[in-house]
Amino acid sequence: MALNSKALLLILAVLSLAVGGYQAVLFSKGHFVGSSFQAIWSLVFLVLLVLWVDQDCRERKNIYRPFEFGFLVFLFWLPYLPYYLLRTRKAWGLLWLLGFALLFYSGYVFQWVVYLTR
Repeated sequence: MALNSKALLLILAVLSLAVGGYQAVLFSKGHFVGSSFQAIWSLVFLVLLVLWVDQDCRERKNIYRPFEFGFLVFLFWLPYLPYYLLRTRKAWGLLWLLGFALLFYSGYVFQWVVYLTR
């Protein structure tokens, strides 16, 4: 069963907020996540993001997709993601990009909230 782009986006958001909450709870107790956890989470986030771009692109008929599109997006995700969001969503693409950045850094944002509310 293939997931559609909305389901992948929901999974990405829920996992990001869960990991961010976990990091905030650890921070409130005086601990930090390990570097291996952070590396694995970064990879999982990247894979989910690439899967979302690939699936979102499949659902749009006006986007040309070469045969190796998923692999190419995985390799060149950093320059391609802003380009894709701006091309498909125009000015709203910048807000999407900001949203993805906030999801990725949600742990740090939540840690700042914990720090400022102490």
